[in-house]
Amino acid sequence: MKKRTRNIILLITGVLVCLFFYGNRNFEKDKETLLILKSKAGNGEIKYVLDQIEDTESLSSPLINIAYQKWKNKMYERFITKEETIENVSGNKVIDDISNIYREYWRTELLKEASEIRTDSFLYHNLAEYLLSNSLTKLSKDSLQKTIKNDVELKKIIEKEGFKAKFMYRDRLQDLIIWDSESSEKYEVSLPKDTIITTVKFIQNYVLNGYDDYATFGSSQVGGWAEKESATLYCNTNEYDLNSELFKISYLKHESLHFTDLNEYPNLSSTDLEYRAKIIELMFCSEATIYDRIAQFLNGADSENRSHAHAYANYSLIKNLSKIIFKSKYVSDYNEWKPLPVEKINEAAKTLYYQSESILQNDKSLSEII
Repeated sequence: MKKRTRNIILLITGVLVCLFFYGNRNFEKDKETLLILKSKAGNGEIKYVLDQIEDTESLSSPLINIAYQKWKNKMYERFITKEETIENVSGNKVIDDISNIYREYWRTELLKEASEIRTDSFLYHNLAEYLLSNSLTKLSKDSLQKTIKNDVELKKIIEKEGFKAKFMYRDRLQDLIIWDSESSEKYEVSLPKDTIITTVKFIQNYVLNGYDDYATFGSSQVGGWAEKESATLYCNTNEYDLNSELFKISYLKHESLHFTDLNEYPNLSSTDLEYRAKIIELMFCSEATIYDRIAQFLNGADSENRSHAHAYANYSLIKNLSKIIFKSKYVSDYNEWKPLPVEKINEAAKTLYYQSESILQNDKSLSEII
């Protein structure tokens, strides 16, 4: 090998080694950047995310950058160029068409310039037109247009096709989850005030999994929900190892507290319900999961909009824990949380729980406590 060729190879190798170590040094920082962007997308802040990825051509860590570029391309295809081909999985044309109407509505809502501009009327107009043009309803056009917003007729049609549906209003969005199979099991769940027996329905096969799943390509999903009327918890089976602390605490205790709170404090807002349920998690989590939960709450925290229940509850929880633990207004640096003993976080969360409980016991009709 000629000396010149060898020197060029050595130079290139040296540059690659330097880039590798530089990228590795930024691995954690870049990982956090990507997680925050995905968390923002899961909160519905697509405009913010698109602005950020427009300004961030690449990340320095080679491994994280590969994941970032794939995610970035998918975001562009779904929200900018609209070149994405949605692969429906229901095997049922009616369900696929209803799902696509909701996806189009979500995309429009997530990309709009002003949050006060509503497009719900277009969603319901499109749904009504679809049901009428395909002879899926016996209601007259006038009757359907008057009642379509209560979701009763649409739910009936979805169930007639052999599927189940959950309609929700989350983060100022009309939301819909559709699935076709589930199983049921009873659990005994210990909470601070009592022990309850709860029925959990495990959803095993989603065909539409809500706006946050759509906005993040599955990295953010509804883990489950509580239904007061049927005294039942619904669980996204794909999100949990049923033997894990994540399921036993971050799902079972979290959702069971929703159920008891919905019964005892019927006016409490979804944001305040989430705040109390997240407190319960930190009261009982061990070292196995507590630091990951703190990191997730930090990454998903946002105080801009109270109607974004999870984000606002995350912010309020971190803020109030910071006051107790650090005697500070708000500690956002995860590196300051990680050295804390688990017991210290458990006790601080316990203090917050009983503070909120005291407020609610004095007036059970309250809608807000944070």
